[in-house]
Amino acid sequence: MSRLNIPDIARVLSKWRDLPGCANPGCATKPLIQAVSKRNIGIRLFEQWFCSPDCFESGARHKIVELLSARDKHEKPPTLRMPLGLLLLSREILSHEQLKIALDRQRASGANFGDVVQELGFATQQQVTAAVAAQWACPVFSLGDRPLPAEVHIPRCLLELYGMLPVHFSQIGSRLMVGFVTRVQHHILYTIERMTSCTAAPCFITATEYRQHVQTLAVAATENEVVFEQTNAFGDSVAEIARLVRNYVSQAGAGEARFGMCGSYLWVRILGHQEMDLLFRMQND
Repeated sequence: MSRLNIPDIARVLSKWRDLPGCANPGCATKPLIQAVSKRNIGIRLFEQWFCSPDCFESGARHKIVELLSARDKHEKPPTLRMPLGLLLLSREILSHEQLKIALDRQRASGANFGDVVQELGFATQQQVTAAVAAQWACPVFSLGDRPLPAEVHIPRCLLELYGMLPVHFSQIGSRLMVGFVTRVQHHILYTIERMTSCTAAPCFITATEYRQHVQTLAVAATENEVVFEQTNAFGDSVAEIARLVRNYVSQAGAGEARFGMCGSYLWVRILGHQEMDLLFRMQND
C-alpha cells in the first residue's frame, strides 16, 4: 500500500481547508465531516451549499424572506415610450380621424388600445405587434408552425400570467428568446435567467400565435408543476413553505434547488433526476 508523504498530506489538508463549508451559520457539523461529505451529499441553493436537509431548510427560509423583501424593487421604472396610437399614426396605419375614434372607444371601454384598433378594423394584428415591438425596441418573432423549444421549461401559470412564451433556444451561449404579447417584463426575464442558467432576450409575438402555442403545454404542465394558491407571505407561512420545499427535495433525491420571484409567485425549481417546479402565490394579507 502506498503511503502519503508530507507534501501529499499538506495538499489534501489544503483542499479540505479551501472547500466552502455549510452556508448555515448555525450548522453544528464538524468542518472535516462537511468536507468529506461535500462530494456525495448536501443540497445547493444557487452558490450556497448546505450539508443536510435541516441546514437547507434554514437557508430556504432566509432566501424566501430575502426575495419577498426585494420583490417590489425588481422591475425597472417605466421608460417613456411613444404612445401606440401616435406610433400607428406616424406609420400611416391610422388616420387622425381613426385615432380619435379609437381613443374615444378605448376611454369608454377601458380595453387595450391595440385590441381596440383591431376590433374597429383600423389595423391588423401584425401591424399592432410590429408597432408594440418598436415601442420596446425589440424584434418580432414569427412562430408559425414551429414547435416551442424543449430545452428550457418555464411554468405554464407564469406564461399565462405574463402573456409570454419561450420561442427559440440557441445552444450557442445558451440563449433563450422569450416572446411577449403586450409588454416586456424585465424582472421576469431576470428570474428566468437565474432559474434556467440561460441568457433570456425579449421579442414580440402575435396574440394568435400565443394562444395557439400555449395550449400545447397543457399536458407537460400537469406533470412537473405544482401550484399552491393563496399563500400568506408573512408569519409562519415562510417556515411552512421552506419545510414543504425540503420535503419535495428529499423525496426527489435532489442535489439543488433554486428560488425566484415572478410578481406574486414564488418559483422554486428542484433539480434532481427530473426537474420539478413549485409555485406559491404569495399574499400580503
